[in-house]
Amino acid sequence: MSMVMNQLIEYNGIQKCFPEENKYFKQENISNVFCIPKQKPDIEQIVKVWAKTSVEKYNFVTTPTGLSLEGQKMTGLKLFVSGTIDLKYQYVACDTEQTVHTAEGCIPFCAYIVMPKDTNISQPIFVRVTMEDIFSKQLDCRCIHNNFTLMVSADLC
Repeated sequence: MSMVMNQLIEYNGIQKCFPEENKYFKQENISNVFCIPKQKPDIEQIVKVWAKTSVEKYNFVTTPTGLSLEGQKMTGLKLFVSGTIDLKYQYVACDTEQTVHTAEGCIPFCAYIVMPKDTNISQPIFVRVTMEDIFSKQLDCRCIHNNFTLMVSADLC
């Protein structure tokens, strides 16, 4: 994982190296508004954002077959993946001392990956969530808007 600077905010957790070949994957955009807890002071400026993904669970789901409106062939089998994005913000407080504070949060996410219809659902599977991009913007003195781009992929073992 690497650090990226954008508009004076340091983002940590973005993956720079991606797997060579992903046969089964889904790109997800997660949008969220995070509000600083009441016991913390107001935000003057965001300094750093850390994000880390984790997979909580996954299982196969039977779905209809056919062609989606986007032109994707629906095979009748999807892999449901759910997890969390753990967040940590470092910010300068809007007070006379301009002290530095941190606030933490957690955002749930889920994704469905279309799998081949002949997949052996009892075989081992490796599920990976890769953070492709993070964007955070201060909305007011208490809230931050976030947009995360994730790639959720599955490899059959």
